[in-house]
Amino acid sequence: MNIIHRSAAAAAVALGLISLASCVEGPETAAPGAEARVDLAAGADRRPDASLAIEQAERRLDAGREIAAARQALSEALADPALTRDQRDQARLAMSRVLEAEGDREAAIAAVESMLGEHAVDEPWPLQRAAERRLRLLVTGSEEKPLPDEPADAEQASPFARALARYFPVPESGPRELTVTVLTFGGSRDVSERLKTFAIPTAIRALRQETCPRCDRVSINRMSHGTDGWTQIPAARPLLGSSLAVFYFDLGNQRIPARYDADLPLPTADIVARLEKGEGLIAVRERAGAPPAILIAAPRKAQLPAVEEALAAMAEVPAGPVAVPLPDGLTPAEIQAVVRTGFPAYRTCYEALLERRPDAAGKIPLSFAIHGDGTVADVQVDAAAATLRDATTDRCMVEATRGLRFPAIGQKTTVVYPIEFSPGD
Repeated sequence: MNIIHRSAAAAAVALGLISLASCVEGPETAAPGAEARVDLAAGADRRPDASLAIEQAERRLDAGREIAAARQALSEALADPALTRDQRDQARLAMSRVLEAEGDREAAIAAVESMLGEHAVDEPWPLQRAAERRLRLLVTGSEEKPLPDEPADAEQASPFARALARYFPVPESGPRELTVTVLTFGGSRDVSERLKTFAIPTAIRALRQETCPRCDRVSINRMSHGTDGWTQIPAARPLLGSSLAVFYFDLGNQRIPARYDADLPLPTADIVARLEKGEGLIAVRERAGAPPAILIAAPRKAQLPAVEEALAAMAEVPAGPVAVPLPDGLTPAEIQAVVRTGFPAYRTCYEALLERRPDAAGKIPLSFAIHGDGTVADVQVDAAAATLRDATTDRCMVEATRGLRFPAIGQKTTVVYPIEFSPGD
């Protein structure tokens, strides 16, 4: 049985005239015991008017209230010729949410598709992942959230990136120019950047400096095309033959259909059979006249970073499939992601308390067990550690937690998850 004590990231909400910050302590991304607080309301009055109007509209949509007011604010913002491109993208994503709330799902989808189409030839842009996730949510009903941001070191490449450098030889004559194209289907850009898994230009420069310090500098153009998953394989077909292709695979939403077996290093049936043993998998297929195709696979999406970490540490490209041992139990990211789905219910509990005690603030530690089938039991408030006590609120929080559903992993996990509430500024 796993016992997990979480202390970490925060979320904030603003409702009407009350700015409500809900700081949830969950899985860490910093030093042990560190806590982070994000208050979306903080500093809002210092932002440009357009940004403030868009943010207020988003908050109305978050609360599911005043949809007409949100539409009006967004329409006015989009009509502003001084709006930056990023602000316009943010407003258009929010307008897609308005259309969905009004019952026009097709128009909501078309709005996101139009925005993606306008950025088709752009390098990765700030709201690209958000737009892709929203399109997937609208079309399939399932949104895959990214893992938390993690710091990246831009000064070095991973051992595996150095091993991949040989697939991108520097021209012996003519212009010293090189293009490195990496296609990724699934995965997390944040994880890859932290691990420097595919920092091939950095590796090429480092290797060249080591072997020929006085050689001419090389101009390297890096083109990285990241997508949410396998649905972009057909669109990327023209580039697959000349690019490094990286496929992320799990037994959930990132399970690649067998119709794309020809693109993968291993047949889908073989991948599934290996993952069902509970291990991660790395496989590489050499391709004539092109960089290799790479598979990073795990039973669950949250385990993919561990498999990629093993790949990034490899000093040589593996000749055959490599099994990667994975730790038992739910990962901190999986626990945090599910608990965050309970935020709206927790917020309702706190709002009710604020009506009776406007200055109520403090921490409510929730203790509960996750059964092997993902259901929750034995929920209670840890009274000894709580700094915010109210019997009605405790019952509300406990009831909301009972409704959470975690990935079924076949074993029991016990969690202590403190949630801190405080009125906003």
